[in-house]
Amino acid sequence: MNLKKLACVASLVLALSSGAFAASSSRWEQWLNSYYQNPQPDLVVRATYGLSSDGYFEQPGAVPTAIGFYSQVFAANPERVDSWFANFRELPQSEQRLLASALWYAGNPKGEKLLRRLAAAGSDYRADIDRLTSAPSQSVSATPVLSDSSMNLQWGAFLASGGEQHITAILDGMGRGNLGDSARVGLAFAAAHHPRVLEICRTQLDRQPNEVRSVLRAVINDAERKQPPSS
Repeated sequence: MNLKKLACVASLVLALSSGAFAASSSRWEQWLNSYYQNPQPDLVVRATYGLSSDGYFEQPGAVPTAIGFYSQVFAANPERVDSWFANFRELPQSEQRLLASALWYAGNPKGEKLLRRLAAAGSDYRADIDRLTSAPSQSVSATPVLSDSSMNLQWGAFLASGGEQHITAILDGMGRGNLGDSARVGLAFAAAHHPRVLEICRTQLDRQPNEVRSVLRAVINDAERKQPPSS
C-alpha cells in the first residue's frame, strides 16, 4: 500500500472511529462520537468550544464529519438554533462557516443567509460558498456518496442520529464503485466499536448487491472477532 493510500485509510479510520474507544480522544470527541446513544443538546455550545480548543476540527476528515453531525443536531432542535449561533460568534471563522454549512444541510433557511454573510465578509472560501448556495438545500441523507468526503458527511450524520439510512448510503457508494479499500477498513472499525453499525450491517447483508455483500461479510466477521467473549 503506497503512502498516499495509507494516509487515506488512516484518515477514514479516524473519522469512522469511536472516541469512546480511543485513549487519546478528548471528552468532547467522545461526546460527539457517542451522541446518538445519549443526545445532550444542552451541551452543544460547550462541546463545540471544547472541540475547537482540542483541535478536533483540524483533524483529517473532521470537517465533513462535523458538518454531517451538526446538520442532524440542528434539524432535531430548530428552536435552539438562534441561541446556539449567537454563542458561536467567538469561534474562528472557519468553524463558523462549518456550522453554517451544517445549518444549510439541515434545511434551515438561516444557513444560506449565514453562509452568504460569511462570503460577503471576504471569506477565502467565497467561491465554495457561492457554489453550495447556488442550489436548493439538500439533506445529508439525500446526498450521494461519491467520495471519501461525502462518506464522512454521512458518518457524521449517523453519529448524531444513529440513522440506518446514513450507513446504507455508504454501502450504496461502495456498490457504485465510488469508494475503495479505505471505506471497508473504516466500516469494519466502526462495526467493531458501534453495535448499532454492526446491527445495520447484518440487516443489510441480504439486501445488498453481491459486490457489497462480500464487503459486509468481511466487515461482520472482523467485528465479531473483535467483540469480547460473552460471560
